[in-house]
Amino acid sequence: MIDILAISAHPDDIELNVSGTLLKEADAGRTFAICDLTEGERGSRGTRETRRQETARANGVLGIGDDRRINLGIPDGDIELSQENIVKVVRVIRHFRPKVLLFSWERDRHPDHEHGHRLVREAYFDAGLRNVGTEWEGTLQEPHRPERMYCFFHTYERQPDFVIDISAQIERKLRTIAAYDTQFTLPGHSEREHNGPGTFISHPEFIESALGRMKHWGFMIGAQYGEAFVTVAGPLKVNDLLDTL
Repeated sequence: MIDILAISAHPDDIELNVSGTLLKEADAGRTFAICDLTEGERGSRGTRETRRQETARANGVLGIGDDRRINLGIPDGDIELSQENIVKVVRVIRHFRPKVLLFSWERDRHPDHEHGHRLVREAYFDAGLRNVGTEWEGTLQEPHRPERMYCFFHTYERQPDFVIDISAQIERKLRTIAAYDTQFTLPGHSEREHNGPGTFISHPEFIESALGRMKHWGFMIGAQYGEAFVTVAGPLKVNDLLDTL
């Protein structure tokens, strides 16, 4: 069992949006795993192989091994809400048995992120059903449904329900993003330059915008940088008012 499972459509989604939170939880002694639904092979820059290499570099910064990151190989740009794909995600949830599930918000510029949201939402429910049978490496899996699930934002957003202070993790977060040097340009962090067609995310202005948003979320809670989340299954339980300090 691990504490947190983060799922998104493409390699680099997690690094860009929630790696600061994952690093902070790891700093506190908690465990996490990542599931990428696709290999991002339809992107205008990079290949399947370069994306795998970049993911391995990012994992090194995150401090996780291959056993803590799974790629389901669902076709990029074709994340169908099919029974086959639901079962794939159910198997991952039951394998890692997380307490908390992080995944994409329901609305976004990129259809894969919206389709990924619906797929994970369905799998979350089915993972807790005893009559939904799955196996992992030939062993029958037990049902498991995470205690909480929270969504993070890609391009579109709304007022967050809570913000995590990632000020102490921001430099390492930038290093996880810089690992994907076919996709992003981070002045002062990218080790290599790649020639290729310009894309929505390849220009330095994209990262500047992402940093600005993290600064905005940090400002909202009196911190330098933050990552924002919304709840999916109702309000958060607070046992003591002072726990909110």
